[in-house]
Amino acid sequence: MTDLGTSPDLVLAYDLGTGGCKASLWTPAATMLAETVVPYPTTHPAPGRNEQRPADWWDAVAASTRRLLERAPDARDRISGIALSGQSLGAVQLDERSELVSPTTPIWSDTRGRPDAVFGGASGSARGNVSEAEWYRRTGNGFGAALYPLTKAAAFRADDPDAWARTRHLVGSKDWINLRLTGELATDPSMASGSGAYDLATGGYDDELLAAAELPRDVFPRIVPSSERVGALTREAAAALGLPSGIPVFAGAVDNAAMALGSRGTAEGRIYAALGSSSWITVTSARPVIDENARPYVFAHAIPGMFVSALSTFSSGTSLEWLHATLAPGTATAAIIDLAADSAPGARGVSFVPTLAGGTPLEGGSGARGGFTGLHLGAGPADLVRACLEGIAFSLDRSLALMRELSGSHEPLLITGGGSRSPLWNGIYADILRSPLQRSAVDQQAATLGAATIALVGLGIWDDYARADAAHARLDEIVPTAPGSYARARERFDAAASALASLTPTQENPT
Repeated sequence: MTDLGTSPDLVLAYDLGTGGCKASLWTPAATMLAETVVPYPTTHPAPGRNEQRPADWWDAVAASTRRLLERAPDARDRISGIALSGQSLGAVQLDERSELVSPTTPIWSDTRGRPDAVFGGASGSARGNVSEAEWYRRTGNGFGAALYPLTKAAAFRADDPDAWARTRHLVGSKDWINLRLTGELATDPSMASGSGAYDLATGGYDDELLAAAELPRDVFPRIVPSSERVGALTREAAAALGLPSGIPVFAGAVDNAAMALGSRGTAEGRIYAALGSSSWITVTSARPVIDENARPYVFAHAIPGMFVSALSTFSSGTSLEWLHATLAPGTATAAIIDLAADSAPGARGVSFVPTLAGGTPLEGGSGARGGFTGLHLGAGPADLVRACLEGIAFSLDRSLALMRELSGSHEPLLITGGGSRSPLWNGIYADILRSPLQRSAVDQQAATLGAATIALVGLGIWDDYARADAAHARLDEIVPTAPGSYARARERFDAAASALASLTPTQENPT
């Protein structure tokens, strides 16, 4: 049991991620008192299709809240506000009564979208004058266009016309949970900016893009600031969660913005690396970082007037998980990482390109596939693991170099997430990135810290989003020890990545 003592009122923060819902309690001193995680499954009904059940999200929110209250029962009557971080690119179909049209919904990684039904060639589509290049310049939507709700709507229309005829709204993950909590439908700029129809310059939905996709203007929810109160916890929702009714619920933010907020991304040029199942380099700035070659993806920040811009490696931690399951199923992850110590820098000539789940446009697109190169009869498990860790680091280094160049940021690099827990891997990162790294105790709580910050600002307990930085009072530094030992390995990685990208299948969803 957590002893809350005489601490001030608490806020309840949720991170509705790809693998599950994390719930945590935070104080105005930026201290987390308790947390828990409830997982939910993803189904894969066809190549390129990745779905979840919104009902599973709700069950996880309710179960995680009750678990928290079991651990800290005194917290029940101390919670003064609620806010969520939610996985991006959501397209939950709701009817005119705000009920689910389908029990399942595509998640962010689902590639069913139909860009061809929205955009044409260089001159735009048959219904409008917006090309895909112009769409990127307006929206900053740098992932493959098939991932965004604007183009997924075209797939809904083609795949199930009857269900589409009943669809009144397309809603993001945390916005659907907020609807269940309060009965009110709204979104915030950060989630809206992943809709595919949000103009970064105007801060609203773009009528020309909506017309090209044949969508009514109100298909996406109204936009309010992240820290605006969208409603209060209803009696029905309160009973499901085990909380008193009437607790204020704030709009919250998309996970990219919430994680930036919880990773010291509260000022111009702040930069961090999230190292998890997928990994990314993110910069906070007053202007979006747009580049048509590298195609950073951009979200409006939870902080008004700011943006978060990033480049990703889709399959970093998941590549390691695959190798772990292949080489040594049932063993501890830390043990498989430590195996890399038995191989030298450069993995004895073995290289690994971490695009097992496809890539960003910079990496060859969603059809790109990864692999090992330089294999030889003397290569062993330690070399494969070392090559995997190095390949993920090389991929992040490319993103870091580009984001620093494009944004002009020279701030220290903060690393967060599960991939930052290994001293061995951190040393590889520091050497390959050729830069000192900062590691914070916040670690995997960055998204819930961001959500808690939104609630604390919304309640007026905090007058500045930068108050979240207090959670990073203790920063460890990892310094490079042998940065020059990777020059040849870097050349081999670049050659392998180029070669594998050239083999990308032409179809969008290769089997």
